[in-house]
Amino acid sequence: MDYQNIIKEIKKANTIAIISHINPDGDTVGSSLAIYKALEMYGKKPYIFCDDPINGKISIFADKDKYNIDKLNKYDLSIAVDCADMERMGQSISEFRKGRCKMVIDHHKTNRKYGDVNLLDIKAAATAQIVTFLLDQMNLLNKDIAELLYSGLVTDSGGFSFSSVTSETMIAASILLRYDIKAYEISEHFLKKIGMNIYKLKSRVLEKAKFYDNNTIGIITFRQSDFDATGTDSSSTEGIINNIINVIGVKVAVAVSEVADKSFKVSIRTGEDVDSSKIALVFGGGGHKNAAGLRISGFYEDVIDKLLKAVRDEIC
Repeated sequence: MDYQNIIKEIKKANTIAIISHINPDGDTVGSSLAIYKALEMYGKKPYIFCDDPINGKISIFADKDKYNIDKLNKYDLSIAVDCADMERMGQSISEFRKGRCKMVIDHHKTNRKYGDVNLLDIKAAATAQIVTFLLDQMNLLNKDIAELLYSGLVTDSGGFSFSSVTSETMIAASILLRYDIKAYEISEHFLKKIGMNIYKLKSRVLEKAKFYDNNTIGIITFRQSDFDATGTDSSSTEGIINNIINVIGVKVAVAVSEVADKSFKVSIRTGEDVDSSKIALVFGGGGHKNAAGLRISGFYEDVIDKLLKAVRDEIC
């Protein structure tokens, strides 16, 4: 990829807004904080924003308290990180719009190229992969930044197990490993270790999982009562959906999380022969071929019926 136009815009800017997407994950936060720290080192004045709290496993990130501290009336440059469309920024879109130049760094196939400058690689396993190559070219990598980017790689690639992983992903990982990071500790934290409350949430929802159409579709639901009973919240659901898609015969797994009254966050995982992003697009969502997400409102039973119809339409 040609990073020179991106580097040129960064060099021209002094004040820079960095925006992570709503319902933040390891990739958007790891990549955004990596950019933030690199720009500070580069002599710039970065500001970082996210609508939602940095909770759950990603709360381990140092400097997460830099989010939403201060804002300006105008920025020389604004950067949307891991946001397939402008709506993924939530209310923080206002900070993005203040940029004299608007930049997008992303890897989603559904990205709408809404920036003045777009650094997109839909073949990348994570936005962190793209940011790794960018900061490497700028000589702005160090141990702290490498740990953030490796976390983004690990979380968005399923520990390098998803079909999106390519030789370029492994090259990016090898670049980061040069900085003496403890890769095994990062993988263990994000992929293996869970607290007792999350264990109880996982057990509770998996026991109530429902399967349809000769067990080719699996749905799990996280209701507010489940969160209340286990002392968790929607940030605690990360990865639990994989227990459904890993069941032999399941082509589509859906996780429905109640985030407010008649409001749900939905995650979709699919096998190789089903495109989850097409299902998500029906509801204005997006993502990748085998992992996508969306928001939907309505009565729970109606939401399930709509999701089942969209899934069946895609499978058929």
